Amino acid sequence: MRQCVCGSLKKSMVLSLLFLLFGVSIRAENRLSEVPRDVSLHPAVSAFFHSNDRFVQDVIIPSIERERKHDVHIQVVSEHGVAFERCRVFAELQSHEFLFGHCNLATEKSVRKRKQLNDIFHFTCPENLTKWKNYAPRFGEYDFSKIDAMVDYCGNHGIGVEWHFLSGYHPEWLASVGSDAEKAAIQLKNSRIVLHRYQGAVNFFQVFNEDWHTHIQRAKVYSDQTSYFSKLRQEFPDVELGVCDCWSFNKENRLPSVIELTARYPGIDFVSMHAHKPRRLWASPKEMIDTFDQYKNSKVKTHITEFGIIKGEIEGGYRSGQWTDAKLAEYFVQVAATSFSHPAVRVLNLWANYEKFTGNQLFSEGGEPTSQYEALRSLLSDKLVTRVVGETDHQGACVFDGFDGQYKLSLRTESGQNITMDVNAGHRQTYIKIIVSEDESTARVVIEQEER
Repeated sequence: MRQCVCGSLKKSMVLSLLFLLFGVSIRAENRLSEVPRDVSLHPAVSAFFHSNDRFVQDVIIPSIERERKHDVHIQVVSEHGVAFERCRVFAELQSHEFLFGHCNLATEKSVRKRKQLNDIFHFTCPENLTKWKNYAPRFGEYDFSKIDAMVDYCGNHGIGVEWHFLSGYHPEWLASVGSDAEKAAIQLKNSRIVLHRYQGAVNFFQVFNEDWHTHIQRAKVYSDQTSYFSKLRQEFPDVELGVCDCWSFNKENRLPSVIELTARYPGIDFVSMHAHKPRRLWASPKEMIDTFDQYKNSKVKTHITEFGIIKGEIEGGYRSGQWTDAKLAEYFVQVAATSFSHPAVRVLNLWANYEKFTGNQLFSEGGEPTSQYEALRSLLSDKLVTRVVGETDHQGACVFDGFDGQYKLSLRTESGQNITMDVNAGHRQTYIKIIVSEDESTARVVIEQEER
């Protein structure tokens, strides 16, 4: 099965061999303890996790614990297999396996704002940069310089990328091409050029956008979509391909059925929903889960790529009144936490702030973070975190329960040597063997992750 790897370590060995390496000690129950933190959660975060909505308490919060956390087993040994007893271990989550993102994460011009966005997000589905019309100014000519710079920036900062989107928006010169058949050939050729150039550097590629559920002329696909998608699937078997459209959380705009989607796009890896219409909708947590549930046992993952709100009167019936910054903060936390709780969802990407999404403002005109920003920062940096500490037992083993993601592990041996390393503990039960060098100055890692 194709998998997205965002800065993770390569897996090694099969599980049976790992058991031989670790022996029974890897299953030790010597648990590390959470590091106490004296932080105050943002009111919007507290409001959600102490909600009077029984669905939040009975479904959402337990699902976060069940679906996004797992046991990480660690054993520290010498190169000769001797256990390191009483070795101090500190583990801190650096970024979630779940992809929290913003469309301007890599394109924000303000250095200060970009730093603030990077402090809480690690994924981007760009607003306009990767649309066809922006890198093909004339027929037969391509200018990928800005995209190359973005991709390099993302690669250097551990930021995942979703290409938005291969088949459009069309460059103006396409209108002068004679027939639809000629347009179709050029459209497919462009997709191939992009995939050849960026496979391996971009994590996900939307093939189509706004030409199934929605119909926008500048996104029109000039050939049969199933044939188009199947050709790319066959030619690029290891690339994650999906489709995007203006699906949302209300019943009229829900995601298509898995059967319908996979029949139309054989071999599809993901479906991206805009989740921004109606533009003043406050969907309930249950409506959101109902949207995702049909994909729960499917191999097709769900991405939310253009989430946004326009200010005005709240729609949907779950909440009422006018959208204010405080209410926007509450809803942004709800959407982030609820999406995070569902195993079918892999991405939540916020859209930009402009006339269609006036509620998406994360910074004031003076550049200061808004309540929406602070609420998301508190959720991701203060609430959904793992920071644990403790010592290994007589077998050099310990274990902790942590969110799936990228960790920084710090060791301090009895002799006083400090060793730090980055490890990936993904959506599985993870077994990590740390083999310390003779002088205790370096270590190498053997890691295996067991499918649930």
